Amino acid sequence: MTTTKRARRKPTDRPTSDALTAVVHDKLVALGDFAHLHVRRDREHVVVEQPGPPDDPDDREPVLRLTPIGGFQFGLSRMRADGRWEKMPVSGALADVLGHAVDMLAPWLVKERLFGDTSGPVY
Repeated sequence: MTTTKRARRKPTDRPTSDALTAVVHDKLVALGDFAHLHVRRDREHVVVEQPGPPDDPDDREPVLRLTPIGGFQFGLSRMRADGRWEKMPVSGALADVLGHAVDMLAPWLVKERLFGDTSGPVY
């Protein structure tokens, strides 16, 4: 009896982590003026961060975290002042969770104005 070797299967094209971070960033931009936010992966989580100061833009501050909970559903956490993540009572489809995040956490997501910045609104 002769055996034949099976041809090696090619890996399937799955979305990379960059695809998910790009989708999260695009959805945030669609929800408001959030183009300044940085989105990155941290293991299975997606972390949204404020950019660092002009002299050190890589010194980012995490603001919120999305955690996949199965079935294309995500949970939401926010960064506490002590540096720990606090789970929030929000879960669901990505677009819904991001909508709730913007509604609840907008003050932490808006672009921070620096003293002497004249590009802000004039009252």
